[in-house]
Order: sequence, then C-alpha cells, then structure tokens
Amino acid sequence: MYIARNSLFGKGGWTRPGKDKEADVNVTGTELAQYHVEDRIAVLAIDHPPVNALSHCVRIALAEGVARALEDPHADALVLICNGRTFFAGADVKELGRPIEPPKLADIMARFEASTKPVISAMHGTALGGGFELALAGHFRVGVPSLVVGLPEVALGLLPGAGGTQRVPRIVGAEKGLELIGLGRHIRAEEALALGLLDAVVAEDDLQDEAVAFARTAVDQGRPLTRVRDIELECSQADFDILAEGFRERHPQLFVGLKAPAGAIEAVRAAALLPFDEGIARERELASGLTASPESAAQRHLFFAERAAQKIAGATGKVAAPGSMRVTGEWPAAARFRDHLVVDGEALRVVADDVDFATYAARIADAGEAPVVVATRHLDRFAELRVRMRSDAMLVGLNETHGIWEIVLHEEDSPVAAMTVMGLARAESVPAIFVRPLPGLVIARMQGVFAAAVAALLEEGVENADIAASVQAYGFAFAMTGRASAPGQERDEIAHRIVAECAAEATRMIGEGAVLRGSDIDFAMVRAGLWPLWRGGPAFVAEREGATRIAQWREPRRVTTS
Repeated sequence: MYIARNSLFGKGGWTRPGKDKEADVNVTGTELAQYHVEDRIAVLAIDHPPVNALSHCVRIALAEGVARALEDPHADALVLICNGRTFFAGADVKELGRPIEPPKLADIMARFEASTKPVISAMHGTALGGGFELALAGHFRVGVPSLVVGLPEVALGLLPGAGGTQRVPRIVGAEKGLELIGLGRHIRAEEALALGLLDAVVAEDDLQDEAVAFARTAVDQGRPLTRVRDIELECSQADFDILAEGFRERHPQLFVGLKAPAGAIEAVRAAALLPFDEGIARERELASGLTASPESAAQRHLFFAERAAQKIAGATGKVAAPGSMRVTGEWPAAARFRDHLVVDGEALRVVADDVDFATYAARIADAGEAPVVVATRHLDRFAELRVRMRSDAMLVGLNETHGIWEIVLHEEDSPVAAMTVMGLARAESVPAIFVRPLPGLVIARMQGVFAAAVAALLEEGVENADIAASVQAYGFAFAMTGRASAPGQERDEIAHRIVAECAAEATRMIGEGAVLRGSDIDFAMVRAGLWPLWRGGPAFVAEREGATRIAQWREPRRVTTS
C-alpha cells in the first residue's frame, strides 16, 4: 500500500480520517481537509462541522484537494468523503442571496467531469442539494444503507442551481426526475440504487475502505468513465407536455401561490429537450429568477423562523423530551402522548383547566422538582396556580390552538420548564412557539384583528363577496374568510387593508414583548393554516413593506364600495 505522507497544503504529515489519530492539515486556520493515498487511490476527506455545508472555505479546500489528487502521479482515482455525521448536506444557507465567491461549485464539478481518473463520491448521512449535485458530477457514487439523498430546494422556493435539474433526469428519466425535483423528495440508498443514482451500497461502518476497494476495482477493470452530462434523454416535446400536465394534475396544491414547482417543470423540460450546456444555462436563468422572487424570500424566512422558534436567548443546549408525564384533569391533547403517560413517577406534570388549583397546589408541595404545565388559554387561571405554587416551582403555561402550541414563558422564570415542553413538542412533531403572558396570546390576537378588519370593511359598505374574493385571491383559506353567497370582485386594496391591520398588530406584539421574535408570529400563523406560505406571515409583511406603506394600506379611504 502506498501512502502519501505530505499533506494537502504543505504542512507535514497526515493521518487517516476516521481513525484514532488527529488530522494535521490546515486550511485558512481550520482543519478542513485530509489527503492520503492508499493502494494508489487518493482519498480526500472534508471535515467542516456540523453538516459539512459547502461554504466558501470548504469550496477552497475542495478545489485545492481535487487538483492535488488529479495531478498526483501516485493516484489512479479519487475518493471524496466527509468526516462527521454526513456527506455535504448542501449549500451554506448563510450565503443564500449573497454573491458567490470563487471557487464556485460548478468549477469543481467541471474538474470532476474533465478528469481522466475515476472520481468516486462516498456518501453517508444526508447528501442534499449542492452536496448531491456535486456527487452527480463525478463518475461513480457509493453510499451506506442509511444514506438519504435529494434535491429539496423547492421547499425554499428555489431550484437546484448546480446542475441537479439537468443531471438527475438524465439518470432516472424525465418523469421520475420531475417527481424528485418538483416535490423535493428525499430518498434512501436502496431506492437511489434502484434508480441508478448510486452505483453501490456498502457496509454502514466501513464506508471508506469499501469506497477505496470500489475505486480500485473500477480502475483494474477499466470501467468506462461515463459523464452524466453526456447521457441523452429520449423524450419529445409532446411527451414532456403530457407528463408535465400529469404532474400538475396530481399535485394541484403546489401551483397555488408557489413559483418553484413551475420552475422545476421548466428546468426538467430543458433537461429533456436541450443539449446539456443549454440546459444548464436555462437552469441558472430559472434559479436566478426564483432566488429574487418574494415567494422564495417568504419561504426562506419561514425556514429560519421554524428553527429560531425552538430557542430561548441565553438558554444553551437542547432539552430532551420528558420520558414520562402525568396529566391531571381533562387535557384534550393527552391521547397524542399516550406513550409518555405514567401512573407513578413523572418527569413532567400537566394540569388542565378544569382542575381545582387550590387542592392541586397543596397536593404537590414538591413542585420545584419537576416542571408543571398549565394547559389553558385563560391566563388568569395560569396566574392563579402560579401564586399558589412554591416560589422556586418550575411552572409554564400552554395553549393549543389550530394545532400550534403557545408555550407561555415568564421573564423572571427559569426557561427549563418551557424548554422541556418544547422538547416534547419537537419529539412529537408539534409546531410550537414561546410567548409572554399577555392577553390573547398570539394566534387569537391575530384572528381577532383579522375579523375586526373585515367587520370595518363591511361597515364601510364593502360587499362581503368582494372581501371574500379578495382575501382568498391573496391566499387566505376559507377558514379565515368563509364562503360568500355570490361571486365577488377581487381588489388588491381590500386584501391590503386586512393584511396591513395584521402586520400592524404583529409590530405591536413585537414592541410589547409578546413574542421572543417577530418570526415566531409568522411561523405560527403559517403552520396553523391561517396565513399563506408564500406571503411569509404578518411580521414578514410589516418588515418587507415598511411602516409607510403599511400605514397607507390601512387608510379607510383607499377602499371604495363596488
């Protein structure tokens, strides 16, 4: 076995990734890349926690490492692998919307495709977005059984922008490619192998050795270095029109307000009908337009909002879901958590609104030892129990409405109880936000403002049918507006008036400290089905439109009767 002892960037020594010794390679001050050669197979391992995102420093390490491997006379092939919990999990989301600094991912992929040596991606974890696109530019792909791959960009209102829309259909066909890209589907290794997206599935705990053996075999057998870009799809314009229409008919909800699914259709159309380079140009054109769209801005805002909603400033780490709980009283949500319920001993106590709080508080004198959750929408009931509990008791309120948990957090209380409830929500996939104990909480206040704005318009003589038509055209569900008895006229100023009132209320909530972040309002309203996804939420609208425009939209004289 030949092992290259000099490191990737000139600093002496290497140690094999994933083994006992520490790697000894520095890239811009951070240990990012390890390089070695065994059995005449170069192995380039990237280590950029937590998920090996393809940030600028990683692209530098990749570009230099790939160049080294392809020029190394002692290496017949290159295996690209990642340390840590996953292969490249996609682009660095912090770089979205910013100019991409070179080297670009496309430049590295071009080196893969121009290589006369086999390039093999060895994947584990979640190879999504740009990470999967990078692997598709190589000649071979191997993965462990637990591997998940996919192009999920459509969920952010985006398209894969590094050739994914052109390469995936060339492997799996236009129809399957449209399904994977248009739905942003994640698929496991077994399905990826069956579709041809993987060339081999290898042992879970021996990825590197198996990948090196695969590369050695490919070299020894002289396997052809097929470039995905050279695969031609057999699909006519008429054939593609039929499958695109079928996709629209099967997934009509994707084409209400959202632009990315239609972009996915056009990108896959380019893969089916155009030469590769022209298809890449079309993909970039479509991806650029979507990136600049307000719909994508809203979806990206909600992506970050969902993650921020789970955090409390100053509270470090994540609190796990309680292993068990005791419910006192009639809590409608209890059935969902049947596996957590116990008779003796508990990590979490839930007391419902119908309980005699005086008797309950006296019975649990040791309340300081475990969090107590008051499941009620009536804050006076929460306050009633709070004054009866020990001063060091961990107490938190909880209101569930439209499937959303509003976890009531007092500023002077320890966040442990609230974070415990959030841990339970996460474990059970229940959307949740933290709120302060102010009347109405969040969702009920927003619904009240919406209803009041509709009532004001009706009082001014605007027809109910016009109101319903206008807000439903904006994207609100029938649950917020109801059905009109007759068709109405869609008018932007009607929707703007109602939206502006909600945006102004969101601004008030933020000023009052009713929520920890304005994005929490948006996340809750969208997940509750009370605000259209592609509009981002009332706080998002307030920030995007600005105070002046919101004030103009709120002026009654802007809306006239039909």
